[in-house]
Amino acid sequence: MIRNIKRGFTLIELLVVIAIIAILAAILFPVFAQAKAAAKATQALSNTKQIGLAQLMYATDNDDMFSPVFGFQPGWIIPSFIVLQQPYMKSLDLIIDPLGPAKVTDNNFILTSTWGMPPRRSASNGYSSNGWRMGARWPLSATFTGNQMWDVDGIGGVYKESGTWIWAAFGYKDAEPSLTTTAVARPADQVMVAQANHPDFNWALGCEPLNWFRYWGDPPFNLYGDSNMICAPASRVQAQGIQAGIIPVSTDRGTITTFPTGRNTYVATDGHAVSTPWKQLMSKRAVRGGLTTLDAFWPSE
Repeated sequence: MIRNIKRGFTLIELLVVIAIIAILAAILFPVFAQAKAAAKATQALSNTKQIGLAQLMYATDNDDMFSPVFGFQPGWIIPSFIVLQQPYMKSLDLIIDPLGPAKVTDNNFILTSTWGMPPRRSASNGYSSNGWRMGARWPLSATFTGNQMWDVDGIGGVYKESGTWIWAAFGYKDAEPSLTTTAVARPADQVMVAQANHPDFNWALGCEPLNWFRYWGDPPFNLYGDSNMICAPASRVQAQGIQAGIIPVSTDRGTITTFPTGRNTYVATDGHAVSTPWKQLMSKRAVRGGLTTLDAFWPSE
C-alpha cells in the first residue's frame, strides 16, 4: 500500500515566506501612499478649477465684478466669497480640500477657510502701515526678500451692512468694490483663489504674507486647532506641518527660518488652474511705479 504523506511547511520556509511578504509590503506601501497623495492633489486641482469657474460665473451675473472676499452683517454673519459663490457651485464637496483638515461636518468658519481670495489693498484701512507687503517686519519675510519690501494687492472687495461691528472686520473699510475681470492686466498671472488657511490670508489684520499668525485661540474656530498658520497661500501639496505653512503655537516665530517646501494649487483670473511650488509662486516679482510688487498678487500694471 502506498501512503500519501502530507508534508507541512518547515519553520524556516514559513519565515522565508513571511520575510518575502514583508519586503513586498515595504516596497509597495510607499507606492500606494504616493499614488493616494497624487490622487488627492489631482482632486484638489479639479476642485480649484471648479471654484474658479464659479467665481467667473458670479462675475458674469454681477456687472463683470469678482465677488467680495467678505461681507459683514449684524449677528456675526460673515459670508465669504465661498458662501457667495455657492449658487454657482451647488456642492459643498468642492470646497473640501482633500489635502486639508476640513470636513463637511465642520462649522462654517472652518469650511470656508480652506481656500483664500486675495483682497484689494484699497479695501483695508491704512494698508501702507499694516501687512500688505513682504519683508516689512518679520525675520522670515526679511530673509525671503533680502530685506526689501515687496508690495502685494488683490482683486476682492469687501462690504459691511449699516450698523455692523464685528471684530473680524477690523482693518476693512465699510465698502470697497471688487475689481472687474477686465481690470486685471495679466489675467493668466494673477491669483484668483488659492489653497489657504483663511479666506483673505489674514492680510487685513496686519499680517504680511510671510508672517505666522494664530487667528483664533479657540480650536473649534481654527482650521488647524491651536497652531500658527502662514498668512499667504498654503503649501499643502506634497507637504504637511511647517512645510505646508503650519507650526505649533508654542514656537517663537522669530526663530523660524524654514519656508514652506510644498506646492500650492490656485486658479488664475483667466480661469486656468495651476499647481506650482510655493516658493515659485511667492518669489516672482517685478518693479512697477517704483514699487517692488509680488507678481501673482498685483493685478494692475
